[in-house]
Amino acid sequence: MSNCVLPALALLTLAVRVVAADPSPVVNPRRVTGSVAAYAGDLDFCVAETNGYRASIGRSALVRSAVLESYAAAAAPHDGSARAVHQYFHKTRGGGVAFAENQLPWWPLPQYGSVREVIRHGMAMMWAEGRGGGHYENIVGRYTEVGCGVFIDGPNVTVVQAFR
Repeated sequence: MSNCVLPALALLTLAVRVVAADPSPVVNPRRVTGSVAAYAGDLDFCVAETNGYRASIGRSALVRSAVLESYAAAAAPHDGSARAVHQYFHKTRGGGVAFAENQLPWWPLPQYGSVREVIRHGMAMMWAEGRGGGHYENIVGRYTEVGCGVFIDGPNVTVVQAFR
Protein backbone atom coordinates (compact mmCIF):
# COMPACT_ATOMS: atom_id res chain seq x y z
CA MET A 1 0.00 0.00 0.00
CA SER A 2 1.17 3.51 -0.70
CA ASN A 3 1.99 5.94 2.09
CA CYS A 4 -1.18 7.94 1.32
CA VAL A 5 -3.61 5.04 1.63
CA LEU A 6 -2.90 4.13 5.27
CA PRO A 7 -3.59 7.62 6.69
CA ALA A 8 -6.76 7.80 4.58
CA LEU A 9 -7.95 4.46 6.00
CA ALA A 10 -7.18 5.62 9.55
CA LEU A 11 -9.16 8.81 8.95
CA LEU A 12 -12.09 6.85 7.52
CA THR A 13 -12.06 4.54 10.55
CA LEU A 14 -12.07 7.54 12.88
CA ALA A 15 -15.03 9.09 11.02
CA VAL A 16 -17.00 5.84 11.25
CA ARG A 17 -16.34 5.65 14.99
CA VAL A 18 -17.51 9.25 15.50
CA VAL A 19 -20.74 8.56 13.61
CA ALA A 20 -21.33 5.36 15.57
CA ALA A 21 -20.78 7.14 18.89
CA ASP A 22 -23.00 10.11 18.03
CA PRO A 23 -25.92 9.67 15.63
CA SER A 24 -25.90 13.33 14.52
CA PRO A 25 -24.34 13.80 11.11
CA VAL A 26 -20.63 14.55 11.00
CA VAL A 27 -20.15 17.65 8.92
CA ASN A 28 -17.15 18.26 6.70
CA PRO A 29 -16.53 21.91 7.65
CA ARG A 30 -14.52 22.55 4.48
CA ARG A 31 -17.60 21.82 2.36
CA VAL A 32 -20.28 23.70 4.31
CA THR A 33 -20.47 27.46 4.01
CA GLY A 34 -23.25 29.92 4.53
CA SER A 35 -26.52 29.22 6.26
CA VAL A 36 -27.58 25.58 6.31
CA ALA A 37 -30.70 23.99 7.71
CA ALA A 38 -29.92 22.29 10.98
CA TYR A 39 -30.74 18.63 11.22
CA ALA A 40 -33.97 18.00 13.11
CA GLY A 41 -32.10 15.63 15.41
CA ASP A 42 -29.73 18.40 16.51
CA LEU A 43 -32.66 20.66 17.32
CA ASP A 44 -34.38 17.82 19.21
CA PHE A 45 -31.15 17.23 21.10
CA CYS A 46 -30.84 20.93 22.01
CA VAL A 47 -34.34 20.92 23.53
CA ALA A 48 -33.82 17.56 25.27
CA GLU A 49 -30.49 18.67 26.75
CA THR A 50 -32.09 21.87 28.04
CA ASN A 51 -34.95 19.92 29.60
CA GLY A 52 -32.55 17.41 31.13
CA TYR A 53 -30.79 20.18 33.03
CA ARG A 54 -34.11 21.70 34.08
CA ALA A 55 -35.38 18.33 35.33
CA SER A 56 -32.25 17.87 37.45
CA ILE A 57 -33.47 20.70 39.71
CA GLY A 58 -37.20 19.95 39.51
CA ARG A 59 -38.14 22.48 36.82
CA SER A 60 -40.80 21.60 34.29
CA ALA A 61 -39.89 20.79 30.70
CA LEU A 62 -39.98 23.48 28.05
CA VAL A 63 -42.08 22.89 24.94
CA ARG A 64 -40.26 23.03 21.61
CA SER A 65 -41.59 26.10 19.79
CA ALA A 66 -41.63 26.40 16.00
CA VAL A 67 -41.89 30.20 16.36
CA LEU A 68 -38.79 30.39 18.58
CA GLU A 69 -37.00 27.89 16.35
CA SER A 70 -37.66 30.15 13.36
CA TYR A 71 -36.31 33.13 15.29
CA ALA A 72 -33.20 31.18 16.39
CA ALA A 73 -32.66 29.95 12.82
CA ALA A 74 -32.46 33.61 11.74
CA ALA A 75 -30.38 34.77 14.73
CA ALA A 76 -27.67 32.10 14.40
CA PRO A 77 -26.48 33.04 10.87
CA HIS A 78 -26.86 36.75 11.57
CA ASP A 79 -24.69 36.72 14.69
CA GLY A 80 -22.41 33.96 13.39
CA SER A 81 -21.59 35.95 10.25
CA ALA A 82 -21.36 39.28 12.08
CA ARG A 83 -19.17 37.77 14.82
CA ALA A 84 -21.30 39.66 17.32
CA VAL A 85 -23.08 37.84 20.14
CA HIS A 86 -26.74 38.68 20.72
CA GLN A 87 -26.66 41.38 18.03
CA TYR A 88 -29.80 40.04 16.32
CA PHE A 89 -31.59 39.74 19.67
CA HIS A 90 -30.87 43.37 20.53
CA LYS A 91 -31.48 44.65 17.01
CA THR A 92 -34.90 42.93 16.71
CA ARG A 93 -35.84 42.97 20.40
CA GLY A 94 -35.98 39.20 20.36
CA GLY A 95 -37.80 39.22 17.06
CA GLY A 96 -40.91 40.10 19.03
CA VAL A 97 -41.04 36.47 20.24
CA ALA A 98 -37.97 35.68 22.39
CA PHE A 99 -37.62 36.97 25.95
CA ALA A 100 -34.11 35.58 26.52
CA GLU A 101 -31.33 33.99 24.50
CA ASN A 102 -28.24 31.86 25.00
CA GLN A 103 -25.54 31.49 22.35
CA LEU A 104 -22.60 29.25 21.59
CA PRO A 105 -20.79 31.48 19.11
CA TRP A 106 -18.19 30.27 16.60
CA TRP A 107 -17.34 26.97 18.25
CA PRO A 108 -14.75 24.97 16.28
CA LEU A 109 -16.71 22.10 14.76
CA PRO A 110 -13.63 19.98 13.91
CA GLN A 111 -12.65 19.99 17.60
CA TYR A 112 -16.02 18.56 18.69
CA GLY A 113 -16.89 16.43 15.66
CA SER A 114 -20.62 17.18 15.55
CA VAL A 115 -23.18 19.84 16.33
CA ARG A 116 -24.53 17.66 19.14
CA GLU A 117 -21.16 17.60 20.87
CA VAL A 118 -20.93 21.39 20.59
CA ILE A 119 -24.37 21.61 22.19
CA ARG A 120 -23.47 19.05 24.87
CA HIS A 121 -20.24 20.85 25.86
CA GLY A 122 -21.75 24.31 25.55
CA MET A 123 -24.74 23.48 27.71
CA ALA A 124 -22.43 21.96 30.34
CA MET A 125 -20.38 25.16 30.36
CA MET A 126 -23.49 27.35 30.72
CA TRP A 127 -24.90 25.11 33.46
CA ALA A 128 -21.59 25.27 35.34
CA GLU A 129 -22.08 29.03 35.79
CA GLY A 130 -24.59 28.15 38.52
CA ARG A 131 -27.04 30.49 40.20
CA GLY A 132 -26.56 34.06 39.15
CA GLY A 133 -24.91 33.15 35.85
CA GLY A 134 -26.88 34.63 32.95
CA HIS A 135 -26.90 31.49 30.81
CA TYR A 136 -27.79 29.28 33.77
CA GLU A 137 -30.62 31.62 34.75
CA ASN A 138 -32.01 31.48 31.21
CA ILE A 139 -31.97 27.68 31.26
CA VAL A 140 -33.81 27.47 34.60
CA GLY A 141 -35.96 30.58 34.11
CA ARG A 142 -39.74 30.69 34.30
CA TYR A 143 -40.15 30.14 30.60
CA THR A 144 -42.47 27.64 28.97
CA GLU A 145 -40.98 27.34 25.47
CA VAL A 146 -37.61 27.03 23.78
CA GLY A 147 -36.34 26.97 20.22
CA CYS A 148 -32.85 26.34 18.89
CA GLY A 149 -31.06 27.38 15.72
CA VAL A 150 -27.75 26.28 14.21
CA PHE A 151 -25.45 27.99 11.71
CA ILE A 152 -22.35 26.33 10.27
CA ASP A 153 -19.84 28.60 8.58
CA GLY A 154 -16.77 26.71 7.41
CA PRO A 155 -15.16 25.21 10.50
CA ASN A 156 -17.31 27.19 12.96
CA VAL A 157 -20.76 26.56 14.37
CA THR A 158 -23.02 29.02 16.17
CA VAL A 159 -25.96 27.73 18.19
CA VAL A 160 -28.76 29.98 19.44
CA GLN A 161 -31.23 28.98 22.12
CA ALA A 162 -34.30 31.26 22.42
CA PHE A 163 -36.71 31.27 25.38
CA ARG A 164 -40.17 32.61 26.17
